[in-house]
Amino acid sequence: MKKIILSSVLFLSQLATAQSLVWGNTFDTPDDLQGWTFHDLNGNNNGWIQGANIYHNGTSLTYGSTGVLRHSTNLVPSGSATGFGTENDWIISPQIDLTGASGTITLTSAIGRQRASHIIVSRDLYIYVSTPQKEVPGLADFQAMTVDGSGNYLQSPYKIQVGSSTNPFPADLTQFGESLVDLSAFAGKKIYIGMWANRNASGNNIMNINIDEMAIYATSSTLSTKDVKKKENLTKIAENPVKEYLQLQLNPALKENITAIHIYNAAGQKVLTTQYSRLISTAVLSEGVYIAEVTDGKTTERLSFIKK
Repeated sequence: MKKIILSSVLFLSQLATAQSLVWGNTFDTPDDLQGWTFHDLNGNNNGWIQGANIYHNGTSLTYGSTGVLRHSTNLVPSGSATGFGTENDWIISPQIDLTGASGTITLTSAIGRQRASHIIVSRDLYIYVSTPQKEVPGLADFQAMTVDGSGNYLQSPYKIQVGSSTNPFPADLTQFGESLVDLSAFAGKKIYIGMWANRNASGNNIMNINIDEMAIYATSSTLSTKDVKKKENLTKIAENPVKEYLQLQLNPALKENITAIHIYNAAGQKVLTTQYSRLISTAVLSEGVYIAEVTDGKTTERLSFIKK
């Protein structure tokens, strides 16, 4: 099971206001990077990649068993990448739609280090906000965020980071620590996230990072609904977290006999489809955070729940 799901369950349970999943990616397979763009600007064939996590086992670097997004100056098992002294690699996310998100918006990331000597691992996040004039950014738009008008290097105010006295890494290099970043300033926007790997000693873009998962939660999100007049009539989850059954109190605007339930995991993948009933078995779901889409073809609602 992914570490961020476990920690996010704890994270969510500690908040006074429930959080809804807005976006997520598990990086389990190469397909999870569809829509992401890659740039190996120093041309050494070393850069961002989806694959197994790598870590130093005490003797040498080796592959772990977790699917991650990673960047390393080492090519396992052949050794160090050539030309990494001038490493210059970008990865840019697909569009992340926060137009329906409000309140506190939190990016959670599960970060793993590759060597015990990596006490703190950080990664600057350069965030581009879509505009009517330029909805989709290019690489140059992200590069422009890294320097000021005089060409001096600029760190981003947003970064994922694990490893400190208050948020230390697990001793086991195969395990991951959680980073939380407040993205509330981007409520109501459509954004892209760019991550840069370079050799600038003053930056937060140190190589040798494993990213197990990333997800964005919001304390308030606009449901995709039609013809729903009163908030108190929306579908409700009777018991959350969910154990054996998802119990739904259906919105009266929905027609029971034609209502379907689609359940999506944190990566946005559909994991279950069933006809509506008051008790929906969740036996096939592992522990984690899910979105239940309730629809009769006319009215559609989305609710977040935790499976324990």
